[in-house]
Amino acid sequence: MISGDNKAFLRDYEIDSNQTFLEFYKLIQNNLNYDLSQLTSFFLADEKWNKGLELTLIDMDNDGGPAAIPMDSVRIKDTLKQRKERLLYVYDIFNDNLLFIELLDIYTPDCAVKYPICSASIGEPPLQTDPLASSKLPVSYDESIDEIFNEFYNEDLDSGSEGFDGDDE
Repeated sequence: MISGDNKAFLRDYEIDSNQTFLEFYKLIQNNLNYDLSQLTSFFLADEKWNKGLELTLIDMDNDGGPAAIPMDSVRIKDTLKQRKERLLYVYDIFNDNLLFIELLDIYTPDCAVKYPICSASIGEPPLQTDPLASSKLPVSYDESIDEIFNEFYNEDLDSGSEGFDGDDE
């Protein structure tokens, strides 16, 4: 997870593929010291960070827009199956402030670890609510976000991983 505003911010999370996006949300909110009562959403994103399917904290009617699905009803493995798949994590819905998430790798879970966990933490997160903030979503595709991920992504990782199957994380 990275921020488009703070290049010194990075979080690396590990989650079991059988866990839900609600469990992932709780980990993120607690790890970043964000208020759990604030509305947030995950959005599936394409290679240019365009918003797709929305995963919401609460079940909401969506008039005419793309479908929205409650986080507690979707397991990680149901949507993220391959490396480099992307999510946008909107932590301040009213100002459309968001963080960028990319699936870097898929591993077999360690039986001794209670997932989900934060396995790397660098820098301070952006403020959850900043009345002076404007939208953080790039108006057009911005390759700098990809460059930041590429700094932390090692292309030489095991290329045999092709997706979640069962207990992978």
